[in-house]
Amino acid sequence: MKIGKLHFKQGIILLALVSKAVVLSSQDKTAQYILTQYADDYQKDVALTKDVIFGIQVDTTFWHIKAKARTENTTASVTLIKGKPGLPTYYFKTDLGTLKRIHNGEINALTASAKEFSTDVAPFDVETMKGFQPNENFVNDLFSVYFHFWTRGFPERIPFGLDYTRFTHGAQASVFYYQEGFRSAYFALKKGQHANKDERSKRNPFPSLFIAIKGQGTMIINGTTSRLSAGEAILIPAGVSHEFYNDHDEPFEGFLFMFGKGA
Repeated sequence: MKIGKLHFKQGIILLALVSKAVVLSSQDKTAQYILTQYADDYQKDVALTKDVIFGIQVDTTFWHIKAKARTENTTASVTLIKGKPGLPTYYFKTDLGTLKRIHNGEINALTASAKEFSTDVAPFDVETMKGFQPNENFVNDLFSVYFHFWTRGFPERIPFGLDYTRFTHGAQASVFYYQEGFRSAYFALKKGQHANKDERSKRNPFPSLFIAIKGQGTMIINGTTSRLSAGEAILIPAGVSHEFYNDHDEPFEGFLFMFGKGA
């Protein structure tokens, strides 16, 4: 009788472990399906000009990408492998829900990574493995992968508008493209929103070009208050204080380009 009870308990424990494994397997299968589509697309990308290995952590599961650029004698190859990279490198960190949103075109990876301050938490981020030593080209190499791996199709289309934004810097924003010395984004201020209200966000060590395309907002540039309306553009020189707010019912929308050393 004791043996029967023991077997019964072991059976219950085994069933619980199997059930848990099925759930985890289903999550990994979904992530694998999505990541495989990005890997297949990246293999055809004209921007894949150098070999690269990087990791991807989806919830608690690690994957890594091994990409080999095309040469005169070989075609490009991109392989998705479950587990951490064998050598220390950088990795993208996200959750399955965010990965699905990126896959479905609801948000792009750069927008999902947007932060006002480095201590902020974003649903999609980049971290480095212990022992990783970035080289002098790391920033450009990272941004190239950030955009071209996580943007499918050719040409690579970037939808924008209020529906594709996240709240950051006191406003709504969606990122177009980054590379060293250049940043580009769409912005929108809903009624009551105040961009760069925090004193730490008001100045950049590089120029910024704001182009208004819809509505109007109030801007405070080096303490001077005025309006910026659709059809106008302003250049904010490096080091100049700037903030914007909207007290109208209609959203204030535009494009933002930041450039120069440090951008």
